Amino acid sequence: MKFLMQFLFIVIGSFVIQLFLPWWSIAIVAFAAGYLLKSSQNFLAGFLGVALLWGAYAFWIDLGGAAPLADRVAGILSISKPLLFALTAVVGGFVGGFAALSGSILKQDKRKNLYY
Repeated sequence: MKFLMQFLFIVIGSFVIQLFLPWWSIAIVAFAAGYLLKSSQNFLAGFLGVALLWGAYAFWIDLGGAAPLADRVAGILSISKPLLFALTAVVGGFVGGFAALSGSILKQDKRKNLYY
């Protein structure tokens, strides 16, 4: 249950905060979710939350078809467009996963008083 709450907090929070702040703001949301909603699988919640959000959002933007940007970037990198979407999701997923893990580790260290 905590995993699902943490996952949904990351997805919804990251979506909302990215409307106003730069791309790295997902790390702030995932860190807060790892700190406040610590589950047994923090990295996985952060990784899946951001990866699914970024993959779906990249696909949604491409469906709009306003500009062939994804085709051009995929051509520059010499990869297919679906692989470009997958790489986008994986990069965002790692940022979210490590941020959520960092938040949970910070909370764990504060409880054990390792720095006193």
